[in-house]
Amino acid sequence: MTPLLNPSVLVLAIGEAHQLLHILGPARELFRSGIKTDILVATDWHERLIASHAPELASQIVRAPLFNKHRPIYQCPPRLPNLLLSLIRISQYDAILTPERTSTVLRRILGKRCPSLVHILHGAGDRAQGYEGRIRLFDLVFVAGKKDYDAFLNYKLATAETCHVIGYCKFDVLPETPPKFFENDLPVVLYNPHFDTNLGSWIAFGPELLERFSSTPEFNFIIAPHLRLRGKGRRLFDELSRSFVRPNLRFDGGSLHSINMDYTRAADIYVGDVSSQVYEFLRTPKPCVFIDVQTTDWSNNPFYRHWTFGKVAKSPAETLECIKSAHADHSDFMPAQQAGFAAAIAPAETTPSARAAEIIHQFLTKHKRQKRK
Repeated sequence: MTPLLNPSVLVLAIGEAHQLLHILGPARELFRSGIKTDILVATDWHERLIASHAPELASQIVRAPLFNKHRPIYQCPPRLPNLLLSLIRISQYDAILTPERTSTVLRRILGKRCPSLVHILHGAGDRAQGYEGRIRLFDLVFVAGKKDYDAFLNYKLATAETCHVIGYCKFDVLPETPPKFFENDLPVVLYNPHFDTNLGSWIAFGPELLERFSSTPEFNFIIAPHLRLRGKGRRLFDELSRSFVRPNLRFDGGSLHSINMDYTRAADIYVGDVSSQVYEFLRTPKPCVFIDVQTTDWSNNPFYRHWTFGKVAKSPAETLECIKSAHADHSDFMPAQQAGFAAAIAPAETTPSARAAEIIHQFLTKHKRQKRK
């Protein structure tokens, strides 16, 4: 890929650090191709991610006007002020590459001076919130698989010209193998509750699940909620992680391990509710257990299609029963897992990141040529 007409791209890393991993691979490919590629970061966690997963981009880091240092990974400065304080810098680029959607406000603020907006989804999950109107404001949208492509076109959020299936860019920047988190070889269960207090299982079931996990020494348990766990849920996590100190329990309220797929790759069984991390876990088909705290009518609901990948439990006791039988039951759910993963995350002939960079390059080249006419 030879750069033409010297296009420039600003990568926005102004949301929580977990989002950066979805655009870091394409940013690296753009930089390698000779395109001017800078990364506006909001925390020192973003800098650590770049240092550990794409170190050649370290020289391209620009710190945002509001910058968090020495704070927990789940804390991030508000996005809108960082955008407003960076308007002069932002307007100098040909394109903005971002995994979040607050940046669509730039379209209204900058008008004709707004760079092209390019969006890569940070995940491949099924939640309804993933299909929202701001997607229409992007010039290019990249999705991991046909599931989201079909939904975006069906909801008229994008067109066949603006939306592209590329695969899962996060896979391109992972460490080669995950660490071993326990000293024994017992099966590892990852409990990955979502941050949403209405849909997630943490507040309703967390305390009793921890009681049962701590009394089940035949399994190791990693308790790693979604990074954006806030308020009452975060306070409960801090309290329980102090109360339940057991050799078979590992708590992680937010670290690089919790966002770079170390846990989803190290775990043998996934336990969760509505988090898109289940698709990352199913890169290799393995047993899953899901938790329904609201007696949801989910069987024909596309926003819960991942619940077809394993048994769905309605209580902490039932959750533990499902965990114990998960390996024996797995063959019943293997076909649904394989079909669901294939729809959510497409295979790629080249790396997903290289494909995204190529499409961005082609788009910018065409756009700059049109502007010169």
